Amino acid sequence: MTYIISAILVMSGFMGGAQLAYSKLYDWRIAEGDGSRLKDRYRNTAMNGTIAVALYLVAIVMFGELLIDWDAASTWYKPILVLLLYDFGYYWLHRLLHVRKVMQKVHWVHHMNLHPTAVDSLYLHPVEMIAGLAFLLISIVIVGPLGIGAFLAVLLLHTIINILHHTNLQLPYRLAWLANHWAASHDAHHSQGGNYGVITPVWDWIFGTRS
Repeated sequence: MTYIISAILVMSGFMGGAQLAYSKLYDWRIAEGDGSRLKDRYRNTAMNGTIAVALYLVAIVMFGELLIDWDAASTWYKPILVLLLYDFGYYWLHRLLHVRKVMQKVHWVHHMNLHPTAVDSLYLHPVEMIAGLAFLLISIVIVGPLGIGAFLAVLLLHTIINILHHTNLQLPYRLAWLANHWAASHDAHHSQGGNYGVITPVWDWIFGTRS
């Protein structure tokens, strides 16, 4: 439980820091984000964060042996395999979310903001939130149970990558090239469409949805 609480604090702090950076770094913004409905957005984000924690805890209690090998040493390659498998699955889920009827009932919530910021990384319909996390957990089951360190690394990386997609910032540092790519790619997704991949643009290139 200590590990999980620590991970939650790290993820919450990262989101808060990214949102604070957006509010201060005017010259590095990709575009002017929507400053309206902030209370609603924070409320929705808090709700989805609670859903995420509850879903993880229920999954650990019910399917823990499929997700975590408490006696195994963490390996560096398993988290990478999980995230790549998740990226492929989520690419197709994301495309499904853009089918007209699904967009109108579910995904429209996230697309209310043309130029999202960090707080919007969890500004989702609960159905979308649960579906996305279910894909991540299924990816872990397919790859095989992870050591506790690798399991937490997957959860942290998944959350941090999602937040970096929504920073709405282009940082003038070479080491920030990947974060800048994710932010620009997802901002283009909101304003132009395409770019359904989360971690890598490979699937968008292969299936002709890169914008």
